[in-house]
Amino acid sequence: MTIVTKILAGSLIFCLMSSVDATSTIPIFRVDAKGKTGAEIGAALGKAVKEQFPDIGKKYDSYLASFVDQNTFNSWVQKRVNFVKPNIDQAYQDEVNAIVSNWGIVGIDQVGDGYLSLNEFWLLQLIPDIGRRTNCSGFGVFGNVSALKAPIVGRNMDWRTTEALRSIQAITVYEYENRTFVNIGFAGYVGVISGFNSDGLFVAHLDSPLGKRYPEPIGDHAIVFDLRKVLEKTTKISAAAISLSKQQYGFSHNILMADTKDVEVLEQPQGQKAHLRNATSPLRIEMSWGKPNQIAVVNCFVLRNSPLNCISSIDRFRWHRFRTLAKFNSTDNQAHVKDVIKIMFDKVNPYQEIFNQNTVQSIVFTPKDKRLHLYTVPISGIHSAHPVMYEIPNLLPVSPVQETWLSDTIMYVLAFLMLGSVLFISFGNNDYSKKRG
Repeated sequence: MTIVTKILAGSLIFCLMSSVDATSTIPIFRVDAKGKTGAEIGAALGKAVKEQFPDIGKKYDSYLASFVDQNTFNSWVQKRVNFVKPNIDQAYQDEVNAIVSNWGIVGIDQVGDGYLSLNEFWLLQLIPDIGRRTNCSGFGVFGNVSALKAPIVGRNMDWRTTEALRSIQAITVYEYENRTFVNIGFAGYVGVISGFNSDGLFVAHLDSPLGKRYPEPIGDHAIVFDLRKVLEKTTKISAAAISLSKQQYGFSHNILMADTKDVEVLEQPQGQKAHLRNATSPLRIEMSWGKPNQIAVVNCFVLRNSPLNCISSIDRFRWHRFRTLAKFNSTDNQAHVKDVIKIMFDKVNPYQEIFNQNTVQSIVFTPKDKRLHLYTVPISGIHSAHPVMYEIPNLLPVSPVQETWLSDTIMYVLAFLMLGSVLFISFGNNDYSKKRG
């Protein structure tokens, strides 16, 4: 092997090691959805997931059994799932059905038996819509307060999970003809809890309970599938908010949204009109803000014209903690990505922390350059004393212009490494010759 060959091989190994380290926290599934039907997309994804997680059905069944008994399951399927599912786009229904058909499903709905049925999988897909309440939060900066002069948005997803569910955390990338979107969640989970598209639009679901009983029976839409639709069809907060505001949902929620210009929150109470909140919207006196070009969201509504539901001490503390941390300005203290990451990892005040024992995923995303930083909880469920967000590279397809630039950059880097190595070897040989002389 020549010196040049050795140098090139060493450089390539270095690049590969760097890439593996950056993406080792979570599996990534890529779906070529161009010109494909929902059934074809589901079949391909289901097969890939099964290969990565051979016991995926058992894992999902185990998680389901951790929070619902058989009687509750039967009731939810009959009175909730069966009324919501017909309002979901047929292509998404076909995708879900095709995914699970690759996993060896059973026809009997028996929660906790180690096997997954179609009804069980559908209930899992609709958890945020039919009965799974969560305690999530988010924060964003934009405009001249951001060091990027563009939005930086953070989001913590807090779910009560099991080892089985934590072990199947995954990213799924759907590549369509005109747009690609990234779904951050779990293997085989088709709806969107957190995600973004190739235009830089980011959306995340947060529960905002009003204390009302779930209306049964109900024929409302599924927010997790409507969030997917806006990532496939829209590019801006305004268009996404209009699309979502047309529908009614079984539970009240907040939708944290960001695009290349702004960060806003859609407050959507059950059975009432939705309102889009920005950094200067009029808020309730007890939930004051007053932070230019900065915004936060917890599990309640803060707009003056939204229903009053900021009753929990957790929501109140987190809101005011975000307000304390939102100390950035346009002159001498602009926010960087590392600053937003630090906020999302804040652990002040036990039992009411922003980053807490139920945080499954912590995300920071920059819409302008589509860079994702992600933390996923270990399978054990125990956070490290010093958690780290990894940047997950190469999620979106590279455009021809970017591809050319990257190729040129790689060549320059390799040439630099080769030159440095040759000089090192040359000087080393000279020193060796002098010593021998």
